[in-house]
Amino acid sequence: MRGHDFRYWMLGTALATGVLMSMTGVALAQDAATPVAPATEPAASQDATQVSPRSRAEALIYGLDGQTKDVAAGLALLETAAAQGDLPSQTSLGNLLLWGGPLPADPARGEALLSEAAAAGDSEAKLVLGRQLIGGWAIPRDLDRGKGLLEELVAKGDPKAEVALAEFYLYGTGLSKDWQKAKALAEAAADKGDGQGIWKYGEMLMWSERDPKGAEAILNRAGELGAGQAYATLAEGAMYGYLGGGSVSRAKFEGYAEKARAAGNQRVEVLDAIRQMWGISMRADGPKTVEELTQASNAGNREAARYLLGLLRDGNGLNIQKDRAAAEALLKDHPELFTDSERAAMQLSIDVAKRRDPKGIAASAAIVQSRRADLSQAAAEDLFKAAPNVVIYVLQEDLKAKGLYSGKLDGLAGPLTLRGMNKLCKTVPGGLNCTDGILSRKTVGALLVNP
Repeated sequence: MRGHDFRYWMLGTALATGVLMSMTGVALAQDAATPVAPATEPAASQDATQVSPRSRAEALIYGLDGQTKDVAAGLALLETAAAQGDLPSQTSLGNLLLWGGPLPADPARGEALLSEAAAAGDSEAKLVLGRQLIGGWAIPRDLDRGKGLLEELVAKGDPKAEVALAEFYLYGTGLSKDWQKAKALAEAAADKGDGQGIWKYGEMLMWSERDPKGAEAILNRAGELGAGQAYATLAEGAMYGYLGGGSVSRAKFEGYAEKARAAGNQRVEVLDAIRQMWGISMRADGPKTVEELTQASNAGNREAARYLLGLLRDGNGLNIQKDRAAAEALLKDHPELFTDSERAAMQLSIDVAKRRDPKGIAASAAIVQSRRADLSQAAAEDLFKAAPNVVIYVLQEDLKAKGLYSGKLDGLAGPLTLRGMNKLCKTVPGGLNCTDGILSRKTVGALLVNP
């Protein structure tokens, strides 16, 4: 089986006689349509009188810059500054409200704050709002308005807007795919020293197999511009045979892996473990895979810890057995590698995956329903991976309440359930694939967080 085919085969969710099965897969590079939690900025100075209200607030919310974490105080400060017309604070609060987390999500209010800040000239607000209006992830799509905001920034030479718009054209999210426009925008950003756009473009070019040498050259240039993720992409392409084919490609893995490590990229340790697990250029060894990921986690590698937790919780169906006690121990022993919300979501996924009998699925579904408001899109997707039947049971409850399902609650994705999910999917924002992608993690996750 070809490397890329094998890669996607592992990522798929099998459906047999209506019973969903899940297996540990290989994480794909983040798609432009994937919601990303708001970034935070470190305080510019230790002198509180010289630090912006937004920076002081975010330092309290996230425990940054030596501040003791105090979410309530940070949010209160952010609310006060936003109410007083501080544009960066309005933008930060608006972004937080789109997704929730430190506070309950309120996309409508988030959009209003971002719109106010954007109208007052805040470039970051225009960028966040433009992306949302095109992507339609947290708020309804308005393509003309969203594209207009990004194009306004592009006209002023904003590299972040150039990268954002390039990704929409590259992936066809909201806008029609146009690789030529995507490349031109990405190159414009690269000319200003931002390699993120050409990293994304080079990644897509590499996986498409249109121009392996060209893709390799573009990704190397992205890495040289500071986009260290590009070296991890090159390492992944090398291990799957996309940089010249077969042994020629695989021989490049170590070199690019070292460059990724030097750039501070943590994902490369996960890639190395995947090679060990599936026997790519070496003998497959599940226990050694767990050992390597454990060592990386102990060294503070957050990517390795997340991947290891999924492996321990789910197994891989081949050479790594489920060990949920070890997964729970990982959460307990390394609280510093997970945020509070991540720990809660991961513990939930472990708990609800423990029982697969009908009564257990129903009981677990009740737990998920009670915690549903706290789930992010990423957490919902991971929950579906860990306990697919439980998530389908929850969605069946939704469908029954909306009159879209007349079957029994059993957690099985049969024809009636799929038909109801298809109808429900069409009401959820974000341009979801409601036909052949109805059982993808992205689509199911979106249905779970948008009841």
